[in-house]
Amino acid sequence: MREEDVLLKTHSFLKAQGLNGQSIVRLYTDAHHTLLKNQKLQPFQRFTLNMGDFVLHPDLVGQLDDGESIFALEAKGAVGTSELVRGLAQAELYQSGFHYSFLATVVNGLGENLLQFARRKNIGVIAVSEDVKILNFPEAQMPFRKIFQSIARQMETVIQITEQQTFQYNAPTHYMVWSVILEPHIEYEISGISKLLENYPIPEGKNKDGWKATLAGARKLGIVNRSGNLIKLTPIGEAIKDILRTNLDEWIDVHEKAGGKRRKYYLFEYKPQAAACLRLLLLQEPILNLVIEGLKKFPNFSTTFSELAVVCDGLDHARAPIFFLKPEALESLIDSNGHIDWDKTEPRNYRGRMFFQYKRILQHAGVIKPDVLGGSSVKEYEKNISRDIWTLI
Repeated sequence: MREEDVLLKTHSFLKAQGLNGQSIVRLYTDAHHTLLKNQKLQPFQRFTLNMGDFVLHPDLVGQLDDGESIFALEAKGAVGTSELVRGLAQAELYQSGFHYSFLATVVNGLGENLLQFARRKNIGVIAVSEDVKILNFPEAQMPFRKIFQSIARQMETVIQITEQQTFQYNAPTHYMVWSVILEPHIEYEISGISKLLENYPIPEGKNKDGWKATLAGARKLGIVNRSGNLIKLTPIGEAIKDILRTNLDEWIDVHEKAGGKRRKYYLFEYKPQAAACLRLLLLQEPILNLVIEGLKKFPNFSTTFSELAVVCDGLDHARAPIFFLKPEALESLIDSNGHIDWDKTEPRNYRGRMFFQYKRILQHAGVIKPDVLGGSSVKEYEKNISRDIWTLI
């Protein structure tokens, strides 16, 4: 059995069964080129465990439903004893940054001596054949503070820009509309919630479900909360509703003037109090504060997106590569010490949602000055990369 097969079976098992009675709320596969082609292993993201003189990239990284405990897993296929010992050594190193570490491998390769070694080292062992079994579940342990903080910042950034998704649409009015139409202290069934939008020009999406993307954006901003099939305004969403004091017809006008394709204004120009609310929501995210600190390092607080990436990497190496670069780009750009070779980056390496949707949202919020977007495709960005200017207002 190949390593990829072990990983596939383990990934499926963890998604279905969880760990030790806890469900797994997040599970990411390393963005290694040999794994990216297998869509069953999505989502992909490279996590970097910095050991000082070298770095490690676990095959799987996950978070349990307690919201705090994280684990790393190393997978090995049908290999010899020496390679399994190497896998156990890697898993032991993962303990430096994770609460739990595991080795997953083919059951036939596991002897009693290796299991005893794993137990002594507090390493979890997952045996894979036709079935998947946990032969040893480790005790939770406290990782090293500095290394764990780096992993935690990576996880937080991934959640902000991938799992909850950064914004799918350029217009923040699509997300803030939920604070207009929902009433405080009322839970709404998600199946009928789109009917509340009435004449609001919601994007159709692929299956006329564009409203779902706008709702996801509202969740990202902290305006609404979802529990099962129920949606409710958060206290933040209720506060925004009180500040805006706008009905749906009035908000449609705001969208048409400062949000839609035919807009004449940016939100901060036409509806300053709405832009201020948006700005406050965005400033809760560490990644925006990193962008702002990065821009402050340049003359006139202005630079290109690609130059900003380099400076932000120097300020926070845990967050910047995840924010600026696609997961599949990291393998070819990161060296054995965990450094990014920014001179090798190409336009196709950058996250399009950052220089397109996210940039426009920041412009509407009054964070950065209105300017051309990077482009909605790699081809466009190749032409616009030198014109993709970010300037603090």
